[in-house]
Amino acid sequence: MKKFILIVPSNDKELFFINKNYINNLKYFEVPYYICDYNIKNIDYNLINGILLTGGGDINPNIYNQPKNKRTKNININRDIFEIRILKEALYRKIPVLGICRGAQIINVAFGGTIKQHIIGHNQKKIKSKTTHNIDIVNNTLLHKIIKKNKIKVNSVHHQCIDKIPKNFRICATYKNVIEGIEHINKDIFFLGLQWHPESLNNDNTKAIFNNFINKTKLYK
Repeated sequence: MKKFILIVPSNDKELFFINKNYINNLKYFEVPYYICDYNIKNIDYNLINGILLTGGGDINPNIYNQPKNKRTKNININRDIFEIRILKEALYRKIPVLGICRGAQIINVAFGGTIKQHIIGHNQKKIKSKTTHNIDIVNNTLLHKIIKKNKIKVNSVHHQCIDKIPKNFRICATYKNVIEGIEHINKDIFFLGLQWHPESLNNDNTKAIFNNFINKTKLYK
């Protein structure tokens, strides 16, 4: 039975949508994928060998027990609940997960972490394909093994970030006081959350991230 990578898209009031760069990075490695809605009844975990969580609106702060900041916006509680449910099942089944921007934040929240609801200076005016600042990659982490560098330059298109991280996760990348990456501490579990948008940067770092993720999906049974 052929398996595929499940992609969770963004949304507005009437549409599900996805930036083509996510698709292009999967197509580059010629792997099957499926773009889902937010209906858990449509999910057959026996057909999934990986999950890609994309960017999008803010997470409902009620989930991590905070009052709503006036700058928190574009909340979709159906998406929040759907992603948290599939993440918990994915962890139980050890399905590889790559979360980007909001995707990293929902990984954090799903297992008990919290979010800083507004930060200044991280929503670049340049297009996503341009980098804006360096990040430091923590030694002896999965991300360091993938990138093989201590510092890389990334884009920055977010106004929220991870605050407290949950048990069994660790920080794998930072920029000053902002967490830029988290991962599961178990080396047998691929749960990687990245705050920047590697899918929009056509470089060796992006290829390394997606290549490693896809290799994990191919090994998943």
